Amino acid sequence: MKNRFTYRVIMVATALLMITRVTAFAQKLNYELVSMYVYNFTKFIEWPPDKTNSDFVVGVYGSSPLTAMLNKYISAKHVGMRTIVIKQVSTPAELNGCSIVFLPASESGKLKQLNDQLKGKPILIVGEKYGLSKKGAGISIFLDEDDDNKTKFEISKTLINASGLVISTNLLRLASQVY
Repeated sequence: MKNRFTYRVIMVATALLMITRVTAFAQKLNYELVSMYVYNFTKFIEWPPDKTNSDFVVGVYGSSPLTAMLNKYISAKHVGMRTIVIKQVSTPAELNGCSIVFLPASESGKLKQLNDQLKGKPILIVGEKYGLSKKGAGISIFLDEDDDNKTKFEISKTLINASGLVISTNLLRLASQVY
């Protein structure tokens, strides 16, 4: 009798552990897809003319698997005449020269600090957490748990326009929400 109970407890615990692992795995963003989103944002957002002929820098703030995907898929492509360069940054001071800054979910607590540093500059902040567009990111990419964990994005048109960027109405139509 005691062995049956122990066996059942072990089986239930194992099943719960497996469900937890599957759920945790299912809730991670596909960074290959996110890199394509970031690249397509460059096609639907207009930056002010670059007078320095510098590169179009996409900065990744902190550590993220997205850095490798951006290097693999969009590094060396072009935004107009500017070559896309991927740069990993760890301090707000390193953001100068970036056109896009990707803020991983693990760094989302630094959004206010980044906004203070970048205020008035034509730099798009792309966050990796639902709701960041309400808190200061121009675009936020997230998994919609209510829609089979589909990758979606929300846009703060007000913040993007305040940065001196012009966003296409076609991109606005693709967003799950626009603020």
